[in-house]
Amino acid sequence: MNLSCLLCYQASPTPVCQWCEEDLFFFNSTLHGDNLLRYGPVGGHVKHSHYSSLSVLGLHTWPMSSLVHQFKFTHTVAAGKALSNWFVHKKRHCSLPLPHILLPVPISVWRLAKRHYNQAQVIAHVLSSALHIPVAPNWARRRGWQAQHMLSKAARQANAKQAFRLTKTSIDHDYSQAQKRQEQLRVAIVDDVITTGGTVNVLSKMLRARYPDIDVQVWAMTFTPPPKSTLLTNQ
Repeated sequence: MNLSCLLCYQASPTPVCQWCEEDLFFFNSTLHGDNLLRYGPVGGHVKHSHYSSLSVLGLHTWPMSSLVHQFKFTHTVAAGKALSNWFVHKKRHCSLPLPHILLPVPISVWRLAKRHYNQAQVIAHVLSSALHIPVAPNWARRRGWQAQHMLSKAARQANAKQAFRLTKTSIDHDYSQAQKRQEQLRVAIVDDVITTGGTVNVLSKMLRARYPDIDVQVWAMTFTPPPKSTLLTNQ
């Protein structure tokens, strides 16, 4: 097939050519650890009182941010699949236990109608296929219309508390099955971008309120560092 790189547009047998891939910042298990909540420049910035671990592919800076933008706003699903496949490789070399189920962050009905797909759900299904972990696409709902990336840090937190709710049955079946096995249910909330952690923290709180002994992980493709983060100088 005659393909071109999504970043430099030169001929490439893969969605991102090897030269552009070398320019991407990927979090490294040896340097940053498998759980980024324990890595100061990330864990010290995001809200994480209700989930136990955070796994992120890379920084939401150029050129990786271009792939996320293409995926979310120009219907370039290939960009999302490229990010997902890199994340799969990361998870296959990760010391953290895999979850029993993947929970994509929901988007509002009006945004789904405009975009025609939920980017977190696309990511989750790629990960599910590669890692053999089922997806629960209807575990939660999002109300309203205001996008989180348009809000301040404080407004994100307030908006997330009002925007999301668990569905009536959510993950009841998976939870009851884990209870029968006398096993703690592990879930991973899947999203494209983590900025303040407010959204996933609120969703984690809702899950743990209904399912008290659940273990919640968060999986994301990118992390948006604050303006003065040391991560921006160490790329």
